[in-house]
Amino acid sequence: MVTSHLISLFIFGNLPTALGQDSSLKHPWKLLEAHQPQILLLSSDQEALEFNQRLTPESRSSQSPPTRRKQSREGDVSINKPKEIQEAITTFWASMTAIANIQKLRTLTESLLNGPLVLEDLLSEAQQEWILSKLSLEGLEPLLEFQKKLSQSHFKKPTTFLLDDEYSKFSNFHDHSLVISDGPSWTNILSQFGFKGIESRLSEYWPPSDQHSQNPISNTQKQAYIQQYVTSRLKSIFHANLLMQALQVETQAYKVAWESWHRLQQWQPQQQSRQARMRLCGTWKWIIHNHQNHGDHKTMMTFTPPENATPSHVQPTTVFMHGDTLYLKWTFPQGIQEDSLLFSNHDTRLEGTFTNSVGPYGSISGQRLSPCKK
Repeated sequence: MVTSHLISLFIFGNLPTALGQDSSLKHPWKLLEAHQPQILLLSSDQEALEFNQRLTPESRSSQSPPTRRKQSREGDVSINKPKEIQEAITTFWASMTAIANIQKLRTLTESLLNGPLVLEDLLSEAQQEWILSKLSLEGLEPLLEFQKKLSQSHFKKPTTFLLDDEYSKFSNFHDHSLVISDGPSWTNILSQFGFKGIESRLSEYWPPSDQHSQNPISNTQKQAYIQQYVTSRLKSIFHANLLMQALQVETQAYKVAWESWHRLQQWQPQQQSRQARMRLCGTWKWIIHNHQNHGDHKTMMTFTPPENATPSHVQPTTVFMHGDTLYLKWTFPQGIQEDSLLFSNHDTRLEGTFTNSVGPYGSISGQRLSPCKK
């Protein structure tokens, strides 16, 4: 008889997620709420791996028996993680860093519309280089460049002057040209030439011959007109363009984050199962006591390593381990069996219970006769 034992509801209720056991990690976007200040500062693979390790201190140690655990070297955060999983982790955190910084940028809406145009850099040089090395965000560099151009405005403080008829003619001229012109848009001019290009375009209102008129407008007044037009008309256009670009990049980063998250979600149970199978692997003397008839049954159980594609003995369909607690599920045509066991005596003993969907239930005592060959 092949047995199975029921794992406790406590353990089922604490199955580790892809990045750890903390409930805040069961959904990636909860991380932004709980750890945004730290995420905003990440700028390298090493920092991402260390941050991930701090969030999941138990995800590594809970799968190995105490006798097999080794003290990790300081700074070694890649233990037991293959390169492709480290890549998934660092890509995930690079995506989250991009998202967190763009969300921060979007919170500056009021300060941009109601204050100076100058904005702090969205990303540090190290962050930009790291994120672009991990993600294909074709819109990120144009976004950063547009923000940089927008922040180079020398219009620090608004100028106060009377909005006279001449300014009305000036603003109407450019409002009309914006509607009928086939030339580049204001945002394109800013992207290509910065605010020097904006000023040059706005200065086209005054032809060179204006300097020889009887009542020429002073350069100071012209600058006041230009600044007023930029702050009252163009600033909202620039902001809308910046926001549109930011949302596009954020959408791309969300997609990459989800892909990396799902890759980690798929890997974690596989890794847990493999570690459990390796620890269980070997030949055991199995004593089963059925409480229904109070009979004992002795048998030999052989558990094969996970890489064995065609085992010669029936194997459990599910193997899950949490610390020293082991859960096995067996699936048969007539039903299922579940075993809930506990490793002891340096992994040479297994003790626990089983339950069978067709009725039998009882206890199990296992003694390891031989381990798998390494």
